[in-house]
Amino acid sequence: MSGGVEVSIETQSFRAIPIEPVSLEEAVSLGGASSNGAFAVIEHEGPRATIVIDRDGSLLIHGISNIEAATLIAEETLLRMGMSENGLLIERGEVLASFLLGRSVLLGLAAERFSDVEHDIRLDALRIDAKRHKCTIILFNNGRGIVMGQSSRKVAEMAASYWLSRLEEEGALA
Repeated sequence: MSGGVEVSIETQSFRAIPIEPVSLEEAVSLGGASSNGAFAVIEHEGPRATIVIDRDGSLLIHGISNIEAATLIAEETLLRMGMSENGLLIERGEVLASFLLGRSVLLGLAAERFSDVEHDIRLDALRIDAKRHKCTIILFNNGRGIVMGQSSRKVAEMAASYWLSRLEEEGALA
């Protein structure tokens, strides 16, 4: 919890880069992947995740929010294909984080008061270009929001808290 806004990580993507790249053919023949020729996809069960093997031979792991689980999934996948997991490099990708402000948001007022806030009519929500925190925030009138485009939970929390205080200062919360 940071500044009154509790942020939950819904999902995060991870890139696992093995020392020896995985070929799409090996992913299909040894890993049970489906392939369209440009990439291969493996559905992992327990924990549930989607693994995408791209042309450079790295594994993109989606649907997991824990780096330890992502590492174990990547290691298991490599071992199933008869490859070594030694020297595996794991990179954190973007998070999808959710939060609740606990107050309603006056969408029209907020969009008028801030140049980096737009009322997205399609979503009926605010789309906040949170440049300071290098992310995008989608904020609904009921106070629920999501943070996209950030790889750090802490920075996502700081972005949500920062915009809570800005909206409060401008009287855009009910």
